[in-house]
Amino acid sequence: MKCRYCGSNLGIEDEYCPYCGKVNDQAADHQAVMKDYLNEFERTKTEAKVKSITAGRIGRLVVIGLMLAAIMIMGISIAINSDVENRIKKEEKRISKELNKYEDDVTATLKNLEKDRDYLALSYYVLNYRLRSDDRYDDYARVFTAVISYRAVFEDILNILDGFDGYEDKTDRDWCYDAAIYISDWNSYVGGEFWNDSPDSPMHRGEHGEFLKDIKKDAQDMVQVYFDLTDAQATSMWDMDRETLGSMLYEKCADLYPENVEEQPDE
Repeated sequence: MKCRYCGSNLGIEDEYCPYCGKVNDQAADHQAVMKDYLNEFERTKTEAKVKSITAGRIGRLVVIGLMLAAIMIMGISIAINSDVENRIKKEEKRISKELNKYEDDVTATLKNLEKDRDYLALSYYVLNYRLRSDDRYDDYARVFTAVISYRAVFEDILNILDGFDGYEDKTDRDWCYDAAIYISDWNSYVGGEFWNDSPDSPMHRGEHGEFLKDIKKDAQDMVQVYFDLTDAQATSMWDMDRETLGSMLYEKCADLYPENVEEQPDE
């Protein structure tokens, strides 16, 4: 799986991304299940041990039985997750084989999407073909990060306007603060500060460099229009911290879309 913030490879057991340090939300369910299994096992073992003091042999047999049951449950869980990992590996192998076969076509498509400034289509193309983990496209690293960040902000705005199936528990405040994360991190991740990119690296020169300037300006214009920001607010948002920017966007959101905000509980 990939980190939703920086795109780095993650394992199912990684609670945090080893590259950018953010929480690995995708593995949360698996980790919660495993922790529940372990907590239940420890609780049951403790209770059985107390009873075994008076029950003797029967108590010991209970403990053994419970331990075996816990081991079986954990084994099933591991087998299920291993199967998921195997399917992921098989899919990645299939994609890699396809990329090797159609490398020239993929490269041509990337160039055309970049030239056309088709940010959303490019983001889907990158994710579908796992291009961020393919070192043949290292020169596109910041371009890939930019389109994925742009798409995240775009979808946050859509969620504010129209809602999103499966995320009914999230409020407009959540979407505003989520957008603030990608905007406030833009200079670090898209600009390359996090990876110590040099200004003259291939990722920032020529067509890539022009693309990065355009997508940042277009992202700024998008946010300015939908949140009705002043020119000063729009140009300064890139340097705001997440909390300040999220608060500003939510205040604008509450004024512009009160019908979406009124039903949300106050914190």
